[in-house]
Amino acid sequence: MTANDETSGAVDRFDCVVGGKGAFASETREAIREIPMRIVVNGSPVATLMQTPGNEVELALGFLLTEGYARTMGDVGAVSFCREGTIGEAGEVRVQLAGDAPGAARRGYRDVLSSCGLCGEELIEAFAEALPAFSRSAGRLSEADIRALREAMNASQPLFRKTGGAHAAAIAPLPFEEHAREIVVREDIGRHNALDKTVGAACGAGLPLDRCLLFLSSRLSVEMVAKAARVGIGDVAGIGAASATAVLLARKLGMFLAGFARGETMTIYSDAGAVASSGEGET
Repeated sequence: MTANDETSGAVDRFDCVVGGKGAFASETREAIREIPMRIVVNGSPVATLMQTPGNEVELALGFLLTEGYARTMGDVGAVSFCREGTIGEAGEVRVQLAGDAPGAARRGYRDVLSSCGLCGEELIEAFAEALPAFSRSAGRLSEADIRALREAMNASQPLFRKTGGAHAAAIAPLPFEEHAREIVVREDIGRHNALDKTVGAACGAGLPLDRCLLFLSSRLSVEMVAKAARVGIGDVAGIGAASATAVLLARKLGMFLAGFARGETMTIYSDAGAVASSGEGET
């Protein structure tokens, strides 16, 4: 398993007053850091992400893959991270894409806050039109696979345990029991960043994303589902709820999508047949 093991640069400590009902005391609390990082592609800035320090190259690569700038790691040439960039201490990740990569000539720039990515700027039709539909075998997942990946993710969240302010994403090939050592987990203050860092790390490790399960600590929004689909991940589960648009997109693309995966239960929104013995739910 690969996870975030270094948290010293990702948190700040503050003296706070804690309590209630008239009883307060001074205590020290840790808060997760949030600083800007710019991604520069072929010499042109494409985005500034508000992110938690650490795994910057993985974040940039994951962002480029999940946002369609690159199709595979084969589209990526030189990559460098400069801590002293032109926008402050977070610096820049500079990436050279191959000439025929989808984003090699793309122009345009956007700021992405830690809490939000596309924010409804693109409609379901635009997402679906640009994404391939999945065709997967029934019974490819088990409830045990989903629970095991959730527990592995929960056990690999030092930032969340320190601050309560981090999201996480986990990716593992299936079946889980055969690939337990290949799990990738990353954390970040932003749920999009956590996903992108995990995708970047998984691609760097050579994991077959088309045979992987993705588990998220966050709600299952349409942009998270679209990011997964762009890199070939068709099986997505998470602790939170799915948005209506995410459900519609998952059903249109033939993806497995399950939320509220807590304890022994889950809500399967799309492709219930993917889970062995799950019954004949909505597909």
